[in-house]
Amino acid sequence: MIAGKLRELKIGFEAGLVKFRNDLPSLIMIHGAGGSSIVWKAQTHLLKSRCNTFALDLPGHGKTAGSGHTEISEYAQWLTDILADVFDEQPYLMGHSMGGAIVQTAALSNHELAKGIILVGTGPRLQVAPMFLDGLKNDFEKVVETLIGYAYAPDAEESLVREGIKLMKKAGAKVVHGDFSACNRFDLRTEVDQIDTPCLILCGEQDKLTPPALSIKLNQLIKNSTLKVLPSAGHMVMIENYRMLNEYVSEFLSTTDFSLNKTGFKQ
Repeated sequence: MIAGKLRELKIGFEAGLVKFRNDLPSLIMIHGAGGSSIVWKAQTHLLKSRCNTFALDLPGHGKTAGSGHTEISEYAQWLTDILADVFDEQPYLMGHSMGGAIVQTAALSNHELAKGIILVGTGPRLQVAPMFLDGLKNDFEKVVETLIGYAYAPDAEESLVREGIKLMKKAGAKVVHGDFSACNRFDLRTEVDQIDTPCLILCGEQDKLTPPALSIKLNQLIKNSTLKVLPSAGHMVMIENYRMLNEYVSEFLSTTDFSLNKTGFKQ
């Protein structure tokens, strides 16, 4: 049913369950700049006993048509519209990096949008160094390789880095530059404290792109939030330390959706 609606809207996605279960909450995942739904594979498949998992491709990314957006607010409006068109009940929203900025913006615009939000490797502001913004226009492939090199912890498997480079290059220079430009203009430091939705904040201990200090700041600003810093992970924490991240997500679902018991299943 949900999958069918997403296909009708020509939205690319990854889902865990073949058939939607009305007795479980839904978790919608939003990827970061130059990414796609594939980065959430360890969540869509391994959390499917806890919730209906849907990782969406943003416009111009993965299998979703379009040219991408250049403002976080535009992506947030797109997400809000999709939720209204496709989902009958409040879902949980989980966003990584730029996806976290999108989730913050959407949650601020509608406090009833989600049961809870999960912010992964993000912050209340996502400033991008001018050398990266200029480089994405003038030397795209080289700068992508540098960025993805920073995205993983030093001891990450080389195959993960190669796949990350391949994924971002596939998005193309125009979309990726637009994404990072949107991130650079994103700044909710004076507004994010208005979020009152239950919030879980997750980050990799070795994240160089969105350092833990940004997650700590989010935790200080969002009153109803919990922070977890995950070891052995950089910016791509949902890939690098997916087991621990999934445990924290499961715990968050169990403690904020009161129709679930402590094992994560409906009573």
